[in-house]
Amino acid sequence: MGNNYFNRDDRDTKFLLFEHLKVEKLLEYEAFKDFTNEDFSMIVDEALKVCIQVLGPALQDGDKIGAQFNDGEVTVPESFHDCWRIMAENGWISTGNSPEYGGQGLPQVVSGLVSELFTGANLAMMTYPGLAIGAGRLIETFGTEKEKALFVEKMYTGVWAGTMCLTEADAGSDNGYLLTKATPDPDSDDPLVYKIQGTKCFITAGQHDLTENIIHLLIARIEGAPAGTRGISLFIVPKIWVNPDGSLGEPNDVICSGIEHKMGIKGSATATLNFGESGNCRGILLGEPNTGMRKMFQMMNEARIGTGIQAMGTAASAYDVARQYAKERIQGPPFTNRKAPRVPIIQHEDVRRMLMNLKAGTEAMRAFAGKLFFLLDIAENDPDEAERNNAERQVDLVTPLIKSYCSDFGYDLCRDAMQVMGGVGYSNEFPVEQYARDSKILSIWEGINYIQSLDLVGRKLALEGGKVFQDWLQQALAYAEANKDDSDFAIDFDLFAKTAQVIGEFAQTYIQQFGEGGNMRLIALTSNRFLDCFAEVYMGQLMLEQGVIARDKLKEIDPETSDGIFYRGKVETARFYCRNIMTKVFSRVEPLRVKDTSAIDIPEEAF
Repeated sequence: MGNNYFNRDDRDTKFLLFEHLKVEKLLEYEAFKDFTNEDFSMIVDEALKVCIQVLGPALQDGDKIGAQFNDGEVTVPESFHDCWRIMAENGWISTGNSPEYGGQGLPQVVSGLVSELFTGANLAMMTYPGLAIGAGRLIETFGTEKEKALFVEKMYTGVWAGTMCLTEADAGSDNGYLLTKATPDPDSDDPLVYKIQGTKCFITAGQHDLTENIIHLLIARIEGAPAGTRGISLFIVPKIWVNPDGSLGEPNDVICSGIEHKMGIKGSATATLNFGESGNCRGILLGEPNTGMRKMFQMMNEARIGTGIQAMGTAASAYDVARQYAKERIQGPPFTNRKAPRVPIIQHEDVRRMLMNLKAGTEAMRAFAGKLFFLLDIAENDPDEAERNNAERQVDLVTPLIKSYCSDFGYDLCRDAMQVMGGVGYSNEFPVEQYARDSKILSIWEGINYIQSLDLVGRKLALEGGKVFQDWLQQALAYAEANKDDSDFAIDFDLFAKTAQVIGEFAQTYIQQFGEGGNMRLIALTSNRFLDCFAEVYMGQLMLEQGVIARDKLKEIDPETSDGIFYRGKVETARFYCRNIMTKVFSRVEPLRVKDTSAIDIPEEAF
């Protein structure tokens, strides 16, 4: 076990839950009627203890010992076994899933923010339970009663693990080109059982020794199925075959041929898996044939949201280490008085700028995550169908944003944390360099960020004929207009209105380019920039909402108390975000305005 560097407090999480989002609204839903705000507060407190006492101390083992491959078997550090055991025994594997199958049944917003704490403490370790519950939820949603009884509870409670098996060597994000095939098993009386043959690579948590079995959710093409994604089916493929009575049978001809050697998340085994080398691998068809990709998108979208949470949690942990170091490190006199005594570096202007970038960035991403999870709770539980549909459409619209923007920005924030700390930030004496290495994978996972931007521009802007996006834009502009004369945030609401107008201009230009005579390549060149702009403006509204709440709270309390300091910090953080992060929108739109195509006009030979 290494040192525990996880040093988070829960004040911002609880502010988001109870003061900003007001989660007591969720207690009106049947699913959450037995909870109270006090329950949610206690759960966050207990999750922090798990982070500090269990997950955090195992962080460095994951990096220094890592996952080890030997003759087809993979071992993970012993401390990871302790983490898994404690989380399983105390119900932390599946906080937001159905109690019917062993989950805690928490609202998604509480479960998601707890997940941020867990991944901030130990990203590599948390890949194992994250994939287990995602795969289990897929079976719960689409499986037969028999399949749910066989698999889901054991996955939610940590008896078995799980994966998603999509990627192949010649079909990375182009899943329609996969070669893994499925044929009806002539030896089985069950028509849903198929023989599986193929190889999957880059499978996170694909092999390990944390559990007695691993349940792979695998996509393959049944022989004779249509080409492309229309012909993909989804299969439950256990590492060890599961008998009808739930007992374990024979090994299922799933062989790990190796794991990747990576710059980060070394404790998370990224495996190459061979299915059916000896012709004996069996899979259970999940749902109807040729519907695999549609079903897989449930897990993929959950994983995309989860990736944003992982990025935010890791960046927040980097901020925690950097701010503590900046308060203790003495170096240099103030810029304004070079003859004065040396001061803690947190008093130097550029360090303050970087720390504010970290504080504002992580709090904005946390607010974004909380809002999205809150909408998920409405989409899944509200008795009003119109409310459910509206919330679901909003989640669809912004899912590409949380995955792409947070994973890119989170990595940038880790860089800032390292810069604050100087040489020690670059050294493994402190964990920030590990946070940076661990977090870099997140912009690559679950569809690279360019794919997210094309999904946003090509699909999500067109939801309901563009109405979902337009509704968001109009309410954002209305919010800015209603608060344009605010005594404390007038500058910030003006900037918010102008950046929201840029988003509208961006989207309108895309509509023109999609039309006859438009330059489609210009869309591809700028879609990432549009996604980043949209995310920053979306979070800008959330930060302004928080700033106004904090300003109003300050009217009721002594500003020198701990709560007063917190609220004063919120006010300044909202201003900093709007004036320093959200304003990046103005520079990003310029390449589209001037229709810059230099990146594709340059001769290929010139590279």
